[in-house]
Amino acid sequence: MRKRLFAVTILLVGMGLLFAGGAKESTAVPAKTSLTTIVHASGFPIVSEPLTLTVFGIRDQNQSPWKDMLVFQEYEKKTGIHMEFKETPDQGRDEKKSLLFASNELPDVFLRPQMTPAELEKYGVQSHQLIPLDPYLERYAPNLNKLLNEHPEIKKAITSSDGHIYGFPQLDFSATGSMGFKQWINKDWLAKLGLKTPTTVDEFTDVLRAFKTQDPNGNGEMDEIPLGIRESSSIYVLGGAFGLEKQMDNTINVVNGKVHFWLKDDRFKEYLQWLHQLYAEGLLWKDYYKRDLPKWRANLSTAKFGAFYMPYSDVFMNVEDQFDGLVPLKGPHGDQLWVDVNSGINGSRGSFALSNTCKNPEAAIRWVDYFYSEEGSLFFRYGIEGVTYTLDADGEPQFKSEILNDPKGFMTALGKINLVPGGDNPTTITDKTDGVVASKLTKKVAAMMLPYVPKERYLAPSFTQDEMDEFIAITQDLYTYRDQSVTKFIIGEWGFDKWDEYCKTLDQIGLPRLEQIYQEASER
Repeated sequence: MRKRLFAVTILLVGMGLLFAGGAKESTAVPAKTSLTTIVHASGFPIVSEPLTLTVFGIRDQNQSPWKDMLVFQEYEKKTGIHMEFKETPDQGRDEKKSLLFASNELPDVFLRPQMTPAELEKYGVQSHQLIPLDPYLERYAPNLNKLLNEHPEIKKAITSSDGHIYGFPQLDFSATGSMGFKQWINKDWLAKLGLKTPTTVDEFTDVLRAFKTQDPNGNGEMDEIPLGIRESSSIYVLGGAFGLEKQMDNTINVVNGKVHFWLKDDRFKEYLQWLHQLYAEGLLWKDYYKRDLPKWRANLSTAKFGAFYMPYSDVFMNVEDQFDGLVPLKGPHGDQLWVDVNSGINGSRGSFALSNTCKNPEAAIRWVDYFYSEEGSLFFRYGIEGVTYTLDADGEPQFKSEILNDPKGFMTALGKINLVPGGDNPTTITDKTDGVVASKLTKKVAAMMLPYVPKERYLAPSFTQDEMDEFIAITQDLYTYRDQSVTKFIIGEWGFDKWDEYCKTLDQIGLPRLEQIYQEASER
């Protein structure tokens, strides 16, 4: 482990056996609460008499109204806790959260509120509208507490500057979840053109050229899109071939304990020059920076891409059999890394939080902790055995055919069962429960790529309030300028004679200070 920085060791062993599941028999132990309700220390029901808690959250477009979801309806029967849901659509979510806290008319529970570390710091440490959750961990959250004790680096990462935890995260210990994007290539096109699977950046470039000019889909038109990168923020995923990692959820390498932003490095310039070459030759999707996701999905669903990057195959299952995984490419300096990796925390760090008006925090903590157990994770993600899923010969859960083949789409059908569409939920994902969206092909591709992820993965540190204020002030301008500049270099609006000017502007905005903030927080 590198000096003064905490690292997450790659977990290759399934984590399911490590979880403490919910007990079957309840033990009545009165919680220290102003209410007369008794919160049982284990088992179901959770409370001695019916309890209602109000809930605010962000609803994904594929999710049904939360009150109608099968998992929540069944869980109410088990727990004795009725959740009065007041969810809001994803559109305008940040403004709605801000208005909610400004009005101070808070719910008891925040479920899937997608709270960032900055928001947890603001509403927890600063305004005290969120309460610390860590005092309840040992007694009322034994499943999550066990995981955090086994992974102290995750506990550090979700701890705010005052030493308290204000939000519970989604944890993903599966092999597929250990990385974000996976690398996919159109194997049918390779076979049609008699091409070998590329292993280097140069070979990959040649394959993309063949995809563009040799009509691999056989329709007599040059409508193939060799490389289908989805959006500007996805442009960094191939940087591992140039030695550019994405540590601490950012464009950072950690070298001998030193945090280094590589946005001004010659290697990054070389990487952008290669991407510009691809764009100039028409090998990179021309609209990648416009974030036209419906158009991108339409191209994918009709198999117009030769290569692309996606976490799972659920969005292209209709053409899944045309694609296979691609091992990370070896770059011009011998680097061969896949750097779009996760470190156990998946999504925001605030998937669950409690307000300072919560009627019964002990009951709310017990309610959510079940989802961090093996049994609870299976229930949360798959529903009810025999009703929504069955176990196959290997003991793996499989959704019933009427859900998989729903005429309105699998994700829409899943959204009637649970919160899984959209992700960022307070639960644990393992190799047993990742199959909701991880097909057998996705698992195969993840296994292919896993040997090439960095041996150490660094979680972003917790900032003090002053550091957080500086972080926000710098990054609001820095990230906007970075992404705009990178796009201009790639599509040719800027020539690389502007590189020095770009680097100076990054410094003026505050890149050196941002690097210092990360370094000091990491050492602390």
